[in-house]
Order: sequence, then C-alpha cells, then structure tokens
Amino acid sequence: MMRGLLSAAYSDTPAATRGLRFARPWLGGFNLLPYRQRNARLARRRRVHEWFAATCSGGAAVLALAGWQALETAHLDARRVAVDHSLAQLSVPLTEHATLQRTRDEQRKGAARAKTLSDPLTYLRDLLDMLSFEPGDGVVLQQLRQREYETELLATSSGHLASAEWLKRLGGIRGVKEAEVSDLHRVPLPGNAATAASVNVPIEFGARLRWDGAVQKGSALASRAVKSEQSRGGK
Repeated sequence: MMRGLLSAAYSDTPAATRGLRFARPWLGGFNLLPYRQRNARLARRRRVHEWFAATCSGGAAVLALAGWQALETAHLDARRVAVDHSLAQLSVPLTEHATLQRTRDEQRKGAARAKTLSDPLTYLRDLLDMLSFEPGDGVVLQQLRQREYETELLATSSGHLASAEWLKRLGGIRGVKEAEVSDLHRVPLPGNAATAASVNVPIEFGARLRWDGAVQKGSALASRAVKSEQSRGGK
C-alpha cells in the first residue's frame, strides 16, 4: 500500500521538478577573489595618473625651455643692437684714424724714398768737396763713376805711397764704409826701354768706395732673395 502511495505521488510530480533533484547546485555571481579586480583597477588608475603627470612635466619643461630661448634671443638682439649702435658712432673716428694711418705710412715711405735718393747725392757732394780742396800730392783723378752707394775712381799717381795716402784720405770722408784699391799697374810710355827706365813711370790704379747704405741695401736684397726662395719652395 505504501509503495502505491509513493508511486502515485511521484506520478503527480512534474517532470521538471523531478530533474532538479539530480542537477548541480548554482552558486550565483559571488566572486571568491574580489581583491584582484580592485588591485587591477587601482593599478590602471595609477598608470593613468603617472602618464598624466609625465605629460604635464614634459609640457612644462618644453614651455620653460621655449621661454628661456625667447629671453636669450631677446637679450642677444638687444646686445647686437647696442653693438651696432656703438659701431655706427665709432665709424667716423675709425675712418679718420685709418686715413691718418695711411697718410703717415705714405709720408714715412716718401721720407725713406727721399733719403734713399738723396744719400748718394750727399755722398757724391762730400767726395767732390774733398777732391776740390784736398791736395792730391801727385795723384790725378782720371775718371769718376757713381753707382748709388758705390763710387768707382780711376786715377794716376807718382808712386805707391802717394796712392795709399790719397786712398786713406778718401776713406776718412763721412759716410764711407770701405775704401779699397781694385786695380794697380804702371802706365806704359812710348819710347825705347832705356828712356822708359830713366823716366819716373806713373802708376794707374782704380779705387772703390762703399758707402753706409750699401750694407742695408745688400741685407734687403738678401732678405728678398730668401723670401722668394721660400715662396718658391712653398709652391
């Protein structure tokens, strides 16, 4: 009888209700590890904040650099304007100074050129004065040739001693640097040998006088030659 009641009750129960007895229990939407999601949200927020702070810092640095460059540019422009103004004020005195410098250089060159041209004439005048007022003591001048800072003389004398004394007096002239005999020989006379031996045969000699400017001119020529050789070697 009990079995019949149970079978009747089971038959009255719906099929869906009977299947629930063997289904897996449902726990719903409950999260067993809620702190992981919270930590992830906090990390994302922290990253966003860091990116925003970095962006702001970079923008501030760029703005600061741009402002500093603008200030430096304005400062340099102001200094350039001040320098240009100062140069504009000094242009007239600088031009006058350059003109005076050129004029002084030209005057120095002119004075040096005039001295170079006048010195040989002065030396020649002193030489002619000495030859005019100083007795020759048996020395007769035959020829005189002036070459800037060098004078060549051709003369005859009665003997070697007279020639040496005359040349010594020439070496005492102001401005004479060196006096030397260039050639010395007896003058041939017409007639036979006996007549030539009995007569006092004159001596013909040449003399060369070098003046003070000859040394400076030689040094200048030597320096020019050295410079030309150096320039050729450099090429």
